[in-house]
Amino acid sequence: MNPKLKFLSILCLLGLVGWASIAIIFREVPEDWAEQSGRDAGFVLDQLRVEGADRTTKEDILAALDVEDGIPLMSIDLIKLRERMEALAWVKTATVARRLPNELSITIEERIPFALWQLDGNVALIDADGTIITSHGLKEFSDLMLLVGIGVPEAAGDLVYLLSLSPDLGGRIRSAIRISNRRWDLIFDNGIRVKLPTSDEKYNPSMAWSQIVLQEEKHRLLDREVSIIDLRQRDRMVMRVLPDGLKNLKNNEKEKGV
Repeated sequence: MNPKLKFLSILCLLGLVGWASIAIIFREVPEDWAEQSGRDAGFVLDQLRVEGADRTTKEDILAALDVEDGIPLMSIDLIKLRERMEALAWVKTATVARRLPNELSITIEERIPFALWQLDGNVALIDADGTIITSHGLKEFSDLMLLVGIGVPEAAGDLVYLLSLSPDLGGRIRSAIRISNRRWDLIFDNGIRVKLPTSDEKYNPSMAWSQIVLQEEKHRLLDREVSIIDLRQRDRMVMRVLPDGLKNLKNNEKEKGV
C-alpha cells in the first residue's frame, strides 16, 4: 500500500473509531462496528514481532497469545495478552502493542537467574526478587549460589543487597543457609562459614557484613585457618579454629616460650 494512502487510511479509521465510540453511547451503531470497520479497511493481524525472548520459546509465546492470523487488530485485548505473557516462567515484564495496519508487537524482559533454592530435597532456579523461574534443566546453572531453607524467596532481596555492598567478597559465597527463617549462614568458597545475626534496631546483617569486609581488607581474615566466624553478637567476633590452625598456634607458642 502506498505510504500516503496507508497514513490516510489509519487517520480515517481513528476518526471513525472516535465517532463510533460516541455513537455507541447513543446506540446508533453496533458495539463491534469499529472492529468490523477495521477488518474492512484491512487492519487485521498478519505479522507478529517478538523482541527480547531468549529463553522463552516461540511455542510458549504462541500458546500464551492464543491469537490467529486474520483477526481484527482492534479486537485484541492488549491487557489480557500482557498478563498471559507475564505468566510465562521466564518473562518478568512484557509490553504488547498494535502496529497498524497489520502487526502485533511484543517486547519481553526476561528474568535473570540469581541462585538455586533447595528445600526438602527439591531444587528450583530463582531470580534476584526470589521469584521461582523453573525446576527443570538446572544443570547449566550449577555454578550459581545455592540457597537453602524456608523463606528464601522472601529474603532473597535482602541477601542481594547485602552482597552488593562488596561484590568481590560476595562473589566468593557458594551457598547461604536460611536459619529458622530469621537469619543467614554464609558459606565461602574455601568452606569458611559466617554466621550473620538477625536484624534489630541496634544490630543487623549489614553491620556484621561490614566487619567481614573490613577484617578481610586489613588482615585477610578468610585466609586464616578457621572454620566458623560467628558475628551474631554485636560486641564480639567468635572464631572456631581448624585443627591445623590450633597445631600451628601451639607450635608458635612453644617457639615463643609461652
